[in-house]
Amino acid sequence: MKNSYFTNFILLLLVVGLFWFSQHNTNQQTDHSVQLLTSLNPADINTIDIQQRQKNDIKLIRDNASWRLMSPYPAPVSQTRINLILSLLKTPVHGEFQPMDTSSLAQFGLHTPSVIVSLNNESFALGDVEPISKRRYVLYQHIIYLIDDDVMPLLTASADSFIDNRLIAEHKTIEKLTLPRSLNNPEPLQLTLSNGQWQSDDKNLTSDALKVLIDSWQFAYATQVRKVTSAELMAKPGPQITLWLEGQKQPVSLIMQTTDSNLILTNQDLSLEYIFPMAMSSQLLPDTPTQTNE
Repeated sequence: MKNSYFTNFILLLLVVGLFWFSQHNTNQQTDHSVQLLTSLNPADINTIDIQQRQKNDIKLIRDNASWRLMSPYPAPVSQTRINLILSLLKTPVHGEFQPMDTSSLAQFGLHTPSVIVSLNNESFALGDVEPISKRRYVLYQHIIYLIDDDVMPLLTASADSFIDNRLIAEHKTIEKLTLPRSLNNPEPLQLTLSNGQWQSDDKNLTSDALKVLIDSWQFAYATQVRKVTSAELMAKPGPQITLWLEGQKQPVSLIMQTTDSNLILTNQDLSLEYIFPMAMSSQLLPDTPTQTNE
């Protein structure tokens, strides 16, 4: 028990420390004396292209206020991950120098960089890490800069890592839902929004229970999202869940499957698997009992 309290105390100190660091870093960046990597405004960026060595290129575009993954396949994108990439524009510079010639780029990992990210028409090549400061070499407009290594893990990740983990897009609202009553009972249950109140064909479900159930779907956040191949999609059963969303003519069809530890919901139209812990089934299906650890 004491070890548990001690661990929680250490985690609390870590969170407080990270919050202080983020605030300190924000204040530091607003100081006009701090040199930034570029004067580009993140709000002006409409396209992001990521070239990874020996991997498919990743292309993201902004459509109005929303970002979407366009290549290697279309998918909704996490705004948090977009913000992390765009933070590169306002990264403080800790050193800069001009390479002597093209051949000298190799010693900084910039002759054939592992990642080149282009924001609109501006390209940034990310090279090796400086061994003492652990800061990253970045080549931008023929100058090598040293910056904190915050964005590289995302830029070297697969396209799946950019997908929004939310099952329902933030700006979409559920208006009607048809789903099985439980994992073992495929009998369909229909929930409909009428005059601002949720109604169901199961009279045993109270208005509060219906609201909790709908909220669980509205804000469902998967632990992992994965692109499904055409062959995998064809091997799956038919959809058991249908969602009607506000302002969208065609409903969303979902295929529900389970493993020993996960609940998997597959969006047919997007060919995406949303993977949840099995415990989430008790929140998404009305008659599924809450699992307890014995």
